[in-house]
Amino acid sequence: MGSIQSKKQNQIIVFGGVGLATIVGILYLIKSKHPEGTEQPKINQIKQNVPQINSINQSPQVIKTEGYDQQFQQVVRSIQVERQGQLISITTITQILEKSLDLAKEEFSQITLDNRKKRREIRKSNKAQYRQMVLDYNEQVENLLEKKQMEICEFLNISEDVFQESVMSLMERGFYQQFFMIQASIRQKIKDSLPPTKNINEDQLKKIIQFQVEQLKKQPQELKDIIANLSENQETQQLIPLAINTILGDYVYEKFEIEEEDMIKMLQNQAYFSDPSMQKAMMELEQAMYQLMASIGGEHM
Repeated sequence: MGSIQSKKQNQIIVFGGVGLATIVGILYLIKSKHPEGTEQPKINQIKQNVPQINSINQSPQVIKTEGYDQQFQQVVRSIQVERQGQLISITTITQILEKSLDLAKEEFSQITLDNRKKRREIRKSNKAQYRQMVLDYNEQVENLLEKKQMEICEFLNISEDVFQESVMSLMERGFYQQFFMIQASIRQKIKDSLPPTKNINEDQLKKIIQFQVEQLKKQPQELKDIIANLSENQETQQLIPLAINTILGDYVYEKFEIEEEDMIKMLQNQAYFSDPSMQKAMMELEQAMYQLMASIGGEHM
């Protein structure tokens, strides 16, 4: 696998630290489903074959309300619906996915803080319940985002079937990796709703990344069990990197009392990525995550 550091520098700035484990895991899933040698359509070729897009500017009447309703109105007004026959375009789908973040952030914060506190209290005393809470958390977040996406679609007169069929159609025509990357970006961006609680420096960040590498190489039983559990169902395989990311976050907090949102704030400074030692640390984390997915997940996928 080529280095994400060299190929996806911009994504690393967003997905750095614990989040890098998520993006590497997702890229592994993409590769496992589309192995080398299986030619996928090129984006330029796909664009040439896409039917003429009919643009419909949705300008719903603004209702003067407060709070969530007002925010919802602002979100749906910003989305332009482009149709291709009975389906909708990748531009519209992407806008719906991204704008759902604005509607989900408050509930995401509540879900995250509540689950985080409860699962950490039982991590060592009840491992089975801890694993279940990790799974429940990531499923709750997935369900929350889907709920917000469907709320937007309903207002824009896009049925759930049309939305899902549009996504599947585009994936079958070569946009498989793009959708996985968009989803990974959404999962990471929503964490911006969690305010950082501590300031950390570059040396601390390097120590945390090295600690994550060590944990991934050890392949703790918790990680093995999570991967085995989620690998049984094709629909839940995409949750594997997210669940691993959650467990790594708990390991990091237990040792350093640093949360992922603290690391995200630190990694927003692009200057850190010109440091060769930071680049090396990121590459080691990438390789450790990929090896974990290949050695354990590959047996089940």
